Amino acid sequence: MDYLGAALDFSFCIEKLYSVHYFEYSKDFSFHGESHNFWEFVYVDKGEVLATADDKEFLLSQGNIIFHKPNEWHNIRSNGKIAPNVAIVSFSCHSEYMDFFKDRVLTVDNEQKTLIAKIISEYTNAFSSSLNDVFSKHLDPKENPLVGSKQLISQYICQLLITFLRSGDTQKTQTHTFMQNHTNTSLNIILNYMSDHIRENITIEDLVMYSGLNRMGINRLFNVNFSTSPIQYFIKMKIELAKQLIREDSHNISQIAELLGYSSIHYFSLQFKKTTGMTPSQYSSSIKAMSPLGNTAEVFSPIVSDKN
Repeated sequence: MDYLGAALDFSFCIEKLYSVHYFEYSKDFSFHGESHNFWEFVYVDKGEVLATADDKEFLLSQGNIIFHKPNEWHNIRSNGKIAPNVAIVSFSCHSEYMDFFKDRVLTVDNEQKTLIAKIISEYTNAFSSSLNDVFSKHLDPKENPLVGSKQLISQYICQLLITFLRSGDTQKTQTHTFMQNHTNTSLNIILNYMSDHIRENITIEDLVMYSGLNRMGINRLFNVNFSTSPIQYFIKMKIELAKQLIREDSHNISQIAELLGYSSIHYFSLQFKKTTGMTPSQYSSSIKAMSPLGNTAEVFSPIVSDKN
C-alpha cells in the first residue's frame, strides 16, 4: 500500500533571534528608547513598568506582556517606587498573523509563563551572551551548546504566539495582573492571602482557616502547581520582596529583616542564602557591580515556571 504524506504548514516561523534578556531593574531605571526592524515583547515578571510605544504609554503590571512591532519607537522605565523584573525577547517573524499583536497589551497565563521560562532556559543552553547585557548587539553562541537548544527557542516562541492567537478577542487588552484576574480559584485565594501577610509569619493552620481547605488539599495544590510546599513558597515570596527592597536601596538589611517579620537578622540571612545562594550583602553588592549603568542586574533565578 502506498502512503501519501500530508504536508505541514507553519503559521509562524522565527527567522532570527536578536536578544533574550532578563533584567532586575532598579526602582528608578529608565531606558532612553529605540526602534528596530524586528519584533520585541516585554513581559513583566514582578512589579510594574511604564512602556511607551510610539505615541502611546502603557502601565504594565505583573503578568502583562506588550509586543512592539517592527520600526516602532519604544522605551521602558520603572515607576520610581517598585523595582521590577522584566523579560525581553526580540525576533524577526513575517507571518501575516503577527498583525494580531500590534498595539496590544495582554495578560500571560500559566502555560504562557512556562513558555517564556523555557525560552530563557534554552537561551542559556545555546548562547553565552549575558541575560543582562543592555549593550549587546549580537548573540555569542556557546562553544558546546545543547543539541536542539536553538530549535527549541524558535518552537517555544511560536507556541507562545499561537496560544495568544487562539485566545483571540477573548484575550482583551488590559493592565491587570494574573493574580487579579484569577481571584476565584482556591490557589489564588491563598496566594493573595500570602501576599497580604508577606510581612508576617504564617503557618499552614492559618491557610487552612482562611481558605477552608484541609492541609492535604493545600499541600497538593502547591505541589501540583509549584513543586514545593506552601510554606516554602511563602518563604520564596518573602525573599523576592527582600531582593526588591535591597535593589530599591531604601532600607538597610537589618530593617528589611524586621519589615519581613524575621526574629533575627541571622535567621533572615540564612534563609536568604539558602534561597538565592548568596548573603543579602553579597546580593546587594552584585546588583550594583553587574551593570555598568548601576541600574540593571542579571537575574539569579529566572522566571520560575508554574508547571513542570
